[in-house]
Amino acid sequence: ADSGAQGARVIDIMKEALVLLSAALDTIGDTYAIYGFSSAGRRDIDIYPVKTFAEPLSHDVRSRIGGLAPQRSTRMGAAVRHGIRQLRALSSRAKFLVLLSDGCPEDMDYGPDKHSNTYGVRDTMMALREAERNGILSFCLTVDKAGRDYLREMCAPARYMIIEDMLSLPAQLPKIYQRYIRSQKL
Repeated sequence: ADSGAQGARVIDIMKEALVLLSAALDTIGDTYAIYGFSSAGRRDIDIYPVKTFAEPLSHDVRSRIGGLAPQRSTRMGAAVRHGIRQLRALSSRAKFLVLLSDGCPEDMDYGPDKHSNTYGVRDTMMALREAERNGILSFCLTVDKAGRDYLREMCAPARYMIIEDMLSLPAQLPKIYQRYIRSQKL
């Protein structure tokens, strides 16, 4: 989707931010994975492994990040639950799930009212609570300026951030990780 900000596409800004964050995480030695997701109804959910926990940051991983493209819908609850399964299998003292998005949870069959995002927001909220019950700290980031409308229902104020200037995301994401996420390990 086009952002309108100097012709930059949201996906391109997010990919740049992922490359910079990956390099920063490699430098500090944190173990991490990157997954993309897309959906077209509850029976058609795709999870794209971009970088698994076992893989190093390589040319192949950078190519997969570069190959990310907008797909279909945003069924966040399913993506969060997939992340929970991946993190539960990881032997680590602290586990974090960062959800980076450009909009609210939505899908073609997310609840009885096709024009409402209520079901998607509440499903994602429940998935984030499931993460917490599994000892996983979640943090939601969005470049959606209307994000406050649904994020405040999905998670606590300290667990989300809206990036007002989308073009600043690549420079801000590593700082956000250090300030809000990694500091939770201590």
